[in-house]
Amino acid sequence: MSEKTRTIDIFYFIKYLKSKAVVIICAVIIFGGLVAVYDLKKQKSSKDISDRDLLKQVMVQNHDAFFFNQKKYTDAEKPAGVYNSSAKISVDFNYTDVEGLETERLSFQELNNRFENDVCTIIKDGKLLNEVIKELELRSYEDMKDITPDDLQWLINRNFPGAHVMNIVVSDVKPDRAKLICDKVVEKLEKELETYDFVDKVRVISEGTLPGNGSLSISTGSSDKSVSKKELVKYAVVGMALGFILIVCVLFMLYAFTDRIFSEADIKSAGQKMAAGSYRKQVDYKRLAHSLELFKDSSNILLVSVDNKTDAKQDAEEIGKELKALGSNKKIVGTNDFRNEVDALTKVKECDGVIYLVKYGKSRIKTLEEAEEVLSRSAGSLGVIVR
Repeated sequence: MSEKTRTIDIFYFIKYLKSKAVVIICAVIIFGGLVAVYDLKKQKSSKDISDRDLLKQVMVQNHDAFFFNQKKYTDAEKPAGVYNSSAKISVDFNYTDVEGLETERLSFQELNNRFENDVCTIIKDGKLLNEVIKELELRSYEDMKDITPDDLQWLINRNFPGAHVMNIVVSDVKPDRAKLICDKVVEKLEKELETYDFVDKVRVISEGTLPGNGSLSISTGSSDKSVSKKELVKYAVVGMALGFILIVCVLFMLYAFTDRIFSEADIKSAGQKMAAGSYRKQVDYKRLAHSLELFKDSSNILLVSVDNKTDAKQDAEEIGKELKALGSNKKIVGTNDFRNEVDALTKVKECDGVIYLVKYGKSRIKTLEEAEEVLSRSAGSLGVIVR
């Protein structure tokens, strides 16, 4: 059993898309609106996050950055709604009396790195941080009422960008409080380091900055409470693009896999040919009359609507007028709806040629094949006209 292959003509598919312009526009607008609404809700939910949750987010981010290297520290990439206050201190190390220096034969860089790591560890000391909490009365704040030294250490980032200069950055949801904590940590650390033999001298280079006046860290989102119109537009455009792609795919499936007549290729797949040229939006009865005049061996022609999508009787009447104007002896008679009426079965006996009338995008290939199979027993097929 042979299988029929249907050819997809891109030109006719584009014409089909144009005929569905209203559907495409509606789909694009709807998808654009849905995605924009989704982003609006997303933005509002992100704005509604509590200060307590934001602090927890900062702690988790710095914890994971330290132990797992999965994220950047908040001094480099702070969440939306978070502020960074940064200070700098200078730490001069004492290299004259170091236990194990000769036996381990450490290089200056290795030794310096050890000292730097020690300082970064000291700043996380529970006693030091507990003093910061008490002196600043941090537990009096609603979002910090349960804060512990272990929690506070993950709000503080520290590093040595140079050999002796140390950065201390405090991330907080309140800019003024971030500066207070930063200054207090620097104050406590300065006194604490002076008690260690490996530290020669500590000097404060700069106090904590007030976020917004010198904080250069990159934010992962807007820190204000307003909705970003720019982001809304971006998501709407993305939604419109997705909507366009989706509706075109759906229409292609309907075009390619439904049994509808869209092109001459579909006529050919039914074993037929065009009787009077390509499909035209405006019916040119005069042109049709001239085309039918070329069928020399057919004097009585039956124009059959294969379904109820067209009006073959009306078209046959108009074509007949044009044939008469040409002085032609040909006669054409119309009959409607082959599928549901027997009129075609009666009239075909009086004719020597049959033309099948189909509706673009609505008539089915199978219906055309059925009509041709039955009527061709009495009269030859002259082709198809697409309306």
